[in-house]
Amino acid sequence: MINVYVGKQKTSPLTPLLQGEGNRTVEKVDVLEKNLSQLFDEIQTPSLFGDKKVFVLRNVFENESIKKEIYDRLESATNAPHDVAILADKLLVADKKALEKVATIHESKEVSSSADKKEAFNPFGLANAFASGDKKKTWMMFQEVAHHSDEMEPTHGMIWWKLKDMILKNKKDESLKKMARELVSVYHESRLGGLGMGERLEKFFLTMPDKK
Repeated sequence: MINVYVGKQKTSPLTPLLQGEGNRTVEKVDVLEKNLSQLFDEIQTPSLFGDKKVFVLRNVFENESIKKEIYDRLESATNAPHDVAILADKLLVADKKALEKVATIHESKEVSSSADKKEAFNPFGLANAFASGDKKKTWMMFQEVAHHSDEMEPTHGMIWWKLKDMILKNKKDESLKKMARELVSVYHESRLGGLGMGERLEKFFLTMPDKK
């Protein structure tokens, strides 16, 4: 399955793609830095244990020769065992016509008012999912937060206070204390360069204990 998401979506485009039977994971790919032959081999190769991936392709429209090569390869991926999602700020008419042959295109409509935006998404759902110990739900909620905000420090702070509250209620739970140390490291290491706060938080959620 190939999906193209154009513009700012009200909800993360990854959410419906991750809701299905079996384990599903996301692999974000910058096509400007990836060998395309290797990429499409991975898309068309079933996982050893039957897990399904969603390959999220970024910067498809930044380079004409890379875009053309991707278009040439997309048809072979229409029935692949893994899904492909292409993100675009906008889509030219020629690109839309080319992609409509092999993909489903989702064009967003702007949220009309601040009240609509508030109703559309509640970031505190992430803290509740985290407290529940459901790793998959937590990760999916984090994708929603990241989709709606480029600033990740408030998200770090929200999870930090939720984790402190959880520790106060479960003082003997060593796994919570371990996560607290890791969350402190996320903050300090993000300021040293390399991976940013968003990437480090995503890794933190992907490695948290799954209690569901």
